[in-house]
Amino acid sequence: MAKEFKLKINTPSGIFFEDNVFQVELKTVNGYIGILNDHAPMIGSVIPSICFIRDAKGNRLSALINNAIFKMDGKVLNIITDYFDFTDNVDDSVFEKRKKQIDRALNNKNIKDSKSYALIETKLEQELNQLKKIAKK
Repeated sequence: MAKEFKLKINTPSGIFFEDNVFQVELKTVNGYIGILNDHAPMIGSVIPSICFIRDAKGNRLSALINNAIFKMDGKVLNIITDYFDFTDNVDDSVFEKRKKQIDRALNNKNIKDSKSYALIETKLEQELNQLKKIAKK
């Protein structure tokens, strides 16, 4: 049987999840990758998608993840993202909360020209729409 390793998911609010797991599947620009204990050290990026976690009890959990970076050292997988939640918890209120986070981020930026602001706003809106699309699958 596969050995467990530590999964640690960090968000701006703090550590969202930290526990031992058997497997994590993340979607990169090249497709899904599976990560197991003793995986070769690696770093990479995740695109907005559904990720899958095989927990210590053998359950396959699914979660909605936004753009992220990850680092696997063979024993600990660290994921840093600005949004992560298990799909069981995702509903319209989640997207309203995310929209407020985007608005706060835009208001906190020290952006002087309206063109840059518009580009950032468009990109963040596209990200929110992508998350909604993924969650409906």
